[in-house]
Amino acid sequence: MNNNGWFSRLVVLSALAVLILAGCAEKGPILLSNIGYQQPAGKKTTAEKKLVIGVSLFKDSRGLASSVLGTRTIPSGMQNDLVVQGTVAELVAAALKDALKAHGLEVKDSPVWDLSAEGMKAEGVDYLFGGEIKALRLESTGTTLSTNLTALAQLRIVVGDPNEKKIIRTLDVNSKIEQQILYSDERLEEALSEALTTALDQIFQDDVLKNRLQLHEGTVPITSPTSTSGS
Repeated sequence: MNNNGWFSRLVVLSALAVLILAGCAEKGPILLSNIGYQQPAGKKTTAEKKLVIGVSLFKDSRGLASSVLGTRTIPSGMQNDLVVQGTVAELVAAALKDALKAHGLEVKDSPVWDLSAEGMKAEGVDYLFGGEIKALRLESTGTTLSTNLTALAQLRIVVGDPNEKKIIRTLDVNSKIEQQILYSDERLEEALSEALTTALDQIFQDDVLKNRLQLHEGTVPITSPTSTSGS
């Protein structure tokens, strides 16, 4: 057999292998355990004074089960839920706390908050953060040779001053990432972490909150990837 014949046979065998692997479905939900806030790259804002920030669990308004992020669909049409350990609200709270700490702020868990000025129950904190998860979603759709991935984060951030008993800021933050990848759980985790980080970092770009939290520009080592954000 000549070289062209061997090459053609290799291409066919490679395509068949990809089809077989792409068609393999895991049984049951797929657990994604490494989603969170990514440390800022380059310049960041840090607090001049270590304020204490209370963080309350966000209201989950996504219309999905509390632990479900989305679905993985393989070329055959079979689907698996993409899930987290615990709840998505807990994941967002943990990411927000990491974001606040990364900007030089001290954090403290606070009771569930109804997002009203009268409903703030946060002793020993300077400000209280809560909000609503409008979307935090992963969709993975397999094709013959690759996977189309969408990661979406849409949050409403509500910040209150327990000492003044008033809401000082309501802010909508969002990020959307669309990629064509070779499937792996790690790539899904990285994409949603990036979308969530990009959304949360918009908090520290808001002039009202920068003033309240006494943030100033600083630098950190460049360690995290570049994000693509959208509405």
